[in-house]
Amino acid sequence: MTQPNNTQPKPHRFRSILGWIVVAPWLGALAAWLVGRIVGDRFLWSQYLEWIPTESIVLAGLFVALVEGLLRGRHARRVRFPLIAVAVLTAWLLLGEWHLWRVLTPTKGQPDLRLTFMNISYGAPHVDLDPLFETGGDIVALSNVHPNRISFEKLYGFPPVELLGRTIGLTPGESPPGEVHIVRHGMFRLYSRWPITRRASASVAPQESWIEDDIKGGGGVAMFQIEAPHGPLIVWLVDMPRTLGASRRTLFEQMAGKIAEVDRVLEADEMGRWVLGRRREGDPLFTPNVVVGDFNTPGQAWSLSKFHPGLRPVRADAGLGPAGTWPAKWPLFEIDLARLGPKVHATGTGRIRCPGARHLGLWMDLSR
Repeated sequence: MTQPNNTQPKPHRFRSILGWIVVAPWLGALAAWLVGRIVGDRFLWSQYLEWIPTESIVLAGLFVALVEGLLRGRHARRVRFPLIAVAVLTAWLLLGEWHLWRVLTPTKGQPDLRLTFMNISYGAPHVDLDPLFETGGDIVALSNVHPNRISFEKLYGFPPVELLGRTIGLTPGESPPGEVHIVRHGMFRLYSRWPITRRASASVAPQESWIEDDIKGGGGVAMFQIEAPHGPLIVWLVDMPRTLGASRRTLFEQMAGKIAEVDRVLEADEMGRWVLGRRREGDPLFTPNVVVGDFNTPGQAWSLSKFHPGLRPVRADAGLGPAGTWPAKWPLFEIDLARLGPKVHATGTGRIRCPGARHLGLWMDLSR
């Protein structure tokens, strides 16, 4: 009598092996995401794990759970772990990162002013900045403004001299003599309805990179004092390099050191001319109320605490939904950031999408 061959693998074993082949990479990505959130960019190797978007882990987890369920058949109860992990991640994404609980308890308060920021670098032959202008900012900060007048007009459809009127509604010569309402500093432009009276800047040199042919460039911070109706407002504009092979922790520590070393400040005189003077003891220009800019660093990065102590994300006060600002078509990465000091509060915030731009902009309503 012929005995059955029990050495042949059963079909469900093949499905089980395939299931583990599907789930193992996702478990590895989940572990990397957790390390990135816990360790942050304290080390060079861990800074890359911070870039893993929670949205991608959630979507991949849903796909894994679906495939696992199809492969395991009647053993689909083993899909419980991926489903539980996805449920926990989804709750964290919706409540911890998107702040959807604010639908029920919206932020209250009457704003004193609206500040907008945008990196207007182009990702298409033409960029439409009308959504930025329609936001109606009282203070408008721009970075990566093309320095060539002719090229600027080809890209954006109007000459750069019109930026003053399009951003804050002023025309040249309209403001009282001696008042400064626009500052050009490198690739930065700052437009304010109220006078800009003092400013300073600091920069760091290009960073060393372990990646061959990496994009190397320096970083900069421009500091401004604006005479807003409820008292002086200190605004910092930031642009950090995107050198992937450089330590972000070292970069922000260096920038903090360069800011501390600044001993000269420019002040506007009665004719609106910038006059060089010494930094004052306890100078308020070096204690920001608002910090905005293209940090080229994830918004939850640990190294941001090394830049300047006592700042909090604007979304800690207001705002809901996704926070990503780059790339504009699929903004998974929050690299354009806004931070607030303890004397300023946000009553609202959101993103600005301009067709053709590489980044999304930010707007925020602020109160003192």
